[in-house]
Amino acid sequence: MDLVTPSIGLIVWHTIIFIILMLFLSKFAWKPIMNFIDQREEEIKISIEKADQMKKELKHIEDKKNRILKKTHEKRDMILKEAIQIGEKIKLKAKEEGMIEKRRIIEETKKNIQIEKEVELYKLKNKIGDISIRISEKILKKELDQVDKQDEFIKKLVDKLY
Repeated sequence: MDLVTPSIGLIVWHTIIFIILMLFLSKFAWKPIMNFIDQREEEIKISIEKADQMKKELKHIEDKKNRILKKTHEKRDMILKEAIQIGEKIKLKAKEEGMIEKRRIIEETKKNIQIEKEVELYKLKNKIGDISIRISEKILKKELDQVDKQDEFIKKLVDKLY
């Protein structure tokens, strides 16, 4: 039982050593440890404040980025709309110009056909005129030949009579 129940001298010495240790620690160790803990606590507080501040700044930057992206998307959509509208206008203009060119070519072709037709009619009329003149010439020659023959015949008859 001596092991379980300490003696009074042992308790006194342990108490004295404990008090001396506490005085020694309070004079030499507690102040630096407490200063270190206080300093560390202050650094942690500052770090937490900085982290909170960074979070706020990050959120502000994120909001700013989102606004810029939104504006950029709106501008992109607007530019795409304008490009589509311009493309449609160009298509319509090209179509209209194509139709105008088509009409002009058709009108020009009609004029050329009419001119060709008139030229061919004129040539045909000239040919018909030439043919008519030749036919008339041949008929007249025949007639004149007959008249000459008749004249000769008449002269012969008149000569015979006289």
